[in-house]
Order: sequence, then structure tokens, then C-alpha cells
Amino acid sequence: MAAGTAQETQNFVTLKGSVELIVDFFNYSLNSILYQRGVFPEESFIPTQHYGLTMYMSKMPEIKKYTDEILPHLKQWLTEGKIKKLVLALCDVNSKEPLECWEFRILAEETPTGEIKQQGTKPLKDIQQEIRNVLRQITACVTFLPLLDCVCSFDLQVHTKKDTQGEGWGDVQPLSIQNAQEVQLRSFSTSIQNVHTFVSYKSV
Repeated sequence: MAAGTAQETQNFVTLKGSVELIVDFFNYSLNSILYQRGVFPEESFIPTQHYGLTMYMSKMPEIKKYTDEILPHLKQWLTEGKIKKLVLALCDVNSKEPLECWEFRILAEETPTGEIKQQGTKPLKDIQQEIRNVLRQITACVTFLPLLDCVCSFDLQVHTKKDTQGEGWGDVQPLSIQNAQEVQLRSFSTSIQNVHTFVSYKSV
């Protein structure tokens, strides 16, 4: 009985594990959105299996370099409970107008003293299933999102608490879409941090 209990406890994530899951989720989501929405040529992505799903990851060196630079910052700020939301915007490359925004709103579970929880209570397999469902839904969004009929670029904003420090990061004007329609997708929880996904797009 004791051995079984110990094994079960090991399947619950810690804060570090929660952060790793969220950063991994965001990396795959970012690449999936860029692929599904045609921001870069289809041939610049390679298929890979993740959580039992076929996901597409960019093989462009500049995208890999970009994610390699930002992911460590995300890990640090998530560990410190500093991030409020991540916003990935797809913009008209000429006018710079945001046409589509993907928001990942993050809420941390806190202890009675106001500190972020260090130990979760949800089995890892349940968290992975929830993440799988969100990734699957992101892929399915192409069925209702308007066609992006112009060349697009992407912009990433990390909305943090006021006392957050990060080299190379600065204050910017929040991205917004005129006459936007917003759709809430599935959420997932590590029982330490909760991630709520939304997509907003310009109403035609």
C-alpha cells in the first residue's frame, strides 16, 4: 500500500513540472498556429508526434532562434508567478494591423499566504489529456476563422505584473482588433496554474 501511494504521489506535478508543461504547450501552440494559419510556407514545417497528435514545428532557423530566446524568460516568469497572459497576434505585414489574436491567460493557484503553490494535486495523465484537447481544438479553429488573404507576420506580447524584469523586454501598447469577435477555447489546469485560451479575429 505504501509503495502504491508513493508511486501515485510521483505522478503529481510540482511547480517546476507545471511550468515545463505550460512552456511546452505554448511552444507547440505557437508553431501550430503559424502553420495552420499559413503565416509561413507549409514546406517550412516538419510533422512531429506530441501527446499522440501530429503537430507541425517550424524548421526555419530564425523561428527556432526566436523561441530559444523567449522560452527561458517564460519559464522564469511563470515560476515567479509574474505572467498574466501571452498574446500571439497575426498582423498584416504592410499595415501592421492585427487581424487575429490568440490569448493564453494564466492564473496561478496561491497558498493562503499569497504564494504560488509548489505541489499539484492532479495526475499528470489528466493534465496531458486536457492539453491534448486544447491543441486539437486550436488545430480545428481553421474551420471557422476567416481566411487571412494577405501576407502576415506575427507579434508576441507577454503581459506581466508591474515589477517584472527582463533584459531586452520593454513596455508596449497592448494589441487590439477593431470590431473583434472572440471565441473561448478549452482550458487546462495543472492544479498549480490554469491556462485559458481565447482567439479573437476581425469581424468581416
